[in-house]
Amino acid sequence: MNKDTSMKFKNAETESYLMKFGWTSDRKVTLPAYIDISSTPEIVLSILANLYGIEFIDPDGYERTFLVHEAYIKDFESDMQEWKDDTGLNLKFFPLGSMAECGGILVLDQLGRFYLAGDELIYYGDSFEEFIDVTFYGRLCGISIRDNATTFFTYNDKDTDFSFDENKGWLETPEHRPRE
Repeated sequence: MNKDTSMKFKNAETESYLMKFGWTSDRKVTLPAYIDISSTPEIVLSILANLYGIEFIDPDGYERTFLVHEAYIKDFESDMQEWKDDTGLNLKFFPLGSMAECGGILVLDQLGRFYLAGDELIYYGDSFEEFIDVTFYGRLCGISIRDNATTFFTYNDKDTDFSFDENKGWLETPEHRPRE
């Protein structure tokens, strides 16, 4: 799969909002020592280099911090194995950060898709823009991934009637991820 690694946004207003916090689409920082560059996919390295160390505050005042505390790194692989076992998905996860109002850790998979691994595994999107649309603005809803890769809308806990595919992701278009 050849995925676009650019961090450009279709919505200029969103991009402008994020720039208030020091973010730019071409931002690149040195990666933290816990990232094994030789075994991490290029798409993940690109996203991490763009986001690592930055903190955003969404319009409701909640923090989105792209920095991973040492406590999460220590048990990261075993914690992620639990999500693989629970969902039946064979994904490789990489630590990304946290959200103030949610327990758990923000993670990327090997294809650069965004998730929250907390009380459940929640898919936030295939791109940083989709992640922002879910977690900042509520333009899209998150998708809870459960046993046998079945998926549920996070806002009402109803079955989406679509499974999550390891390679293709959520088998429906973002436009079908209503907030309510």
